[in-house]
Amino acid sequence: MIAMDAAQRIKPVDGDVFVLPAGASIEDAEHLAEAIQAAKPGVRAVVVMGDLEHLDQAAMGRAGWYRR
Repeated sequence: MIAMDAAQRIKPVDGDVFVLPAGASIEDAEHLAEAIQAAKPGVRAVVVMGDLEHLDQAAMGRAGWYRR
């Protein structure tokens, strides 16, 4: 159960990325995705579970993830 004092109001827009803690379940992610669609039908957002890092092209290339 979520503590109501921990809840926040969101206004999702296209391109938003929502990050859930690493311990979140698939069901938690699905519930968030459904809530995002209920808040703003048709919005295109991403739900990520776990830590999220921003990598530049050089870092992705070193990791073998980026190819032109």
